[in-house]
Amino acid sequence: MANSTTAFGLRPVRYRNGTPWTGQARHYHVPATDTTAMFIGDPIDVIGTSNTTEVVCLGGKFAPGTLQSVDHATLADTNFVSGVIVGVEAVTRESTTYREASTERVLMVADDPELVFEVRDDGVTALTASSVGLNAILQSGTGSTVTGQSAYVLDTDGTAPSADASNMLLIMGLSKRLDNEIAVYAVWDVTLNTHRFARISTATGSLGV
Repeated sequence: MANSTTAFGLRPVRYRNGTPWTGQARHYHVPATDTTAMFIGDPIDVIGTSNTTEVVCLGGKFAPGTLQSVDHATLADTNFVSGVIVGVEAVTRESTTYREASTERVLMVADDPELVFEVRDDGVTALTASSVGLNAILQSGTGSTVTGQSAYVLDTDGTAPSADASNMLLIMGLSKRLDNEIAVYAVWDVTLNTHRFARISTATGSLGV
C-alpha cells in the first residue's frame, strides 16, 4: 500500500533512550509583530527577547519577562532550532488550533534536545535504507487552517540527505508504523541536529555517516 502524502510537520514520539514522549512541553511567546502564521509541527527558534506585557490565555496568566519569544526557525545550514510547536494556548473557547498571523499567542513547544520526531519526506525522491544515519534539511510549507497542522517535510529534492553536520536533521531510521514503507512520502524518525540547547558555541551538529 502506498504511503500517505499528507504532511504534518515534526511530531515528537520518544526520547533517544526509547522513553515515550508523553506531552512534555514549555510555554513560549510569539508577539503580534510576527506576520507569519504558525502551525502544530512547525520548528521554531528563540529570538533573544521575551513578553514585555502580561499575556492572558485560558491556560493562565504570564507576567512580563516570563516567556521567551520565538519565530520560525530559519531553514538554512548552521542555523539553530529550539523546538517544535505542539500546541497553541487558546484565548477563548473559539480560538483556532493554530497561531494566526500578527496575533500575540502563547505556544507550547517540545524543546528537549533528546527528542526524536517523525516527519514525512517530500515525495520527490525515494530514500533508501542507506539514508539512515545521514543528515537532512527541512522544507517549509503552508499549514492547514482547518486542522492546524504543519506542512513542513524532509527535503529529498533540493538537498538530498548526506553527511553534513550543518543540516538541521539527523535521520535515525524509518518510523515503525504499519502504514509506512521505504518509498516516496515515507515517514522518518529524526532528531534536531542543530538544537540550540544542545549546541552552545556552534550551530554545527553531529556529522551523519
